[in-house]
Amino acid sequence: MSNGVTEIPAADATRALSHFAAAFEFETDCWDTHQALASGNPGFVLLDVRGPALFERGHIPGRSTCLTER
Repeated sequence: MSNGVTEIPAADATRALSHFAAAFEFETDCWDTHQALASGNPGFVLLDVRGPALFERGHIPGRSTCLTER
């Protein structure tokens, strides 16, 4: 049975490795970010740039805020 997941065949291992290696040039994994923040010396600044309403619902410990009046 064909569906949206099985309709397109999976990439071969070489192409998949190349794709995911390149992706980390532009984004990071949330667990890696968590671990870096937990280390106490992550080597980067994490900005929580959500609006005030979402910020009030929960924030990321160890983050800096970047809130502006709208």
